[in-house]
Amino acid sequence: MRPSKEGPLGRLKKGRSVEYLVETKNIRKWFVKPGFFSSCRPRVSAVYDVSLGIPWGSSLGLIGESGSGKSTLGRMMAGLEVPSEGQVLYRGTEISSLSLKAMRPYRRHIQMIFQNSAEVFDPAYTIGQSIGEMVMNNEGIRARESLLRVYDMLEQVGLDRSFADRMSHEISGGQRQRANIARALVVRPELVVCDEPVSSLDYSLRKQILTLLNTLRKKYGLTYLFITHDLYCVPYVCNGVAIMYGGKLMERFDLDPCPLQAAVHPYTRLLLASAPVKHPSERRDFSQDLPAESQQEYTLIPDSRSCCRFYPRCENGGPRCSREEPILRAVGNRHWAACHRT
Repeated sequence: MRPSKEGPLGRLKKGRSVEYLVETKNIRKWFVKPGFFSSCRPRVSAVYDVSLGIPWGSSLGLIGESGSGKSTLGRMMAGLEVPSEGQVLYRGTEISSLSLKAMRPYRRHIQMIFQNSAEVFDPAYTIGQSIGEMVMNNEGIRARESLLRVYDMLEQVGLDRSFADRMSHEISGGQRQRANIARALVVRPELVVCDEPVSSLDYSLRKQILTLLNTLRKKYGLTYLFITHDLYCVPYVCNGVAIMYGGKLMERFDLDPCPLQAAVHPYTRLLLASAPVKHPSERRDFSQDLPAESQQEYTLIPDSRSCCRFYPRCENGGPRCSREEPILRAVGNRHWAACHRT
């Protein structure tokens, strides 16, 4: 059989055999705290027992505070982190246990847009060289053809060809983030993990980049995992939302038919209330919120602690919440929440 021009895996057409492009099954990830005696060092659980699937061509927003485990989960779904337990499935095939060599054919199809675009580009390379290197390493084509691909991709993200000859420190933050997006998309991936892609930009640039990401997703049929701490970025790009806290999923729902305001979990409602508002009169009282350190107590192994992880910060917590950890259950049409009180 002649190999596909789309790479070692090809691209599946309509009538796909699996519902999700990428899926995790009971995935866990823990890290051992530094210290002299390995047997005494506590293990910190970054992700605990998360099962999450992203349908083909959709965009899922993954929301949570710093330390909630969302970036670690994203890196595992992108194949950049190996889970401690559980499985990551891509097109129905487990990739979490693959060696570096066996994982190589998947690299082109799974790309990541990193938060800090300044660290993505080699300061000794031009923008064009950095982006072109992605094409040559993943597809093995010649430099001339690679350069044409670079020019085309730069234009797709709103930059002209002259940016290929510039160094990363010679362009603005917004331009560098556009080049960062071009670097991820130039190899024509299927899954793109966007890790806080607009958090370092001001408001006007954020909206431009979000609009660009949405346009490119629709144009190329991309599937996004959009990681952010800002819930109000999500409707611009995503058609579904998943909320993490303390390494676990708290809530998951589709934005059609459920708007953000349909959230039922106390943690999701707290995130909505904490979002910036345009006028001071719209600000709310956050006195019920406790310091973030309280969530760290509930991420130490053993993870079998029989308690809701949000219970220490929840104003609606009851006796059952203190002794039994809730599981995700349906609370509406394509709407799930892990809360005893919903």
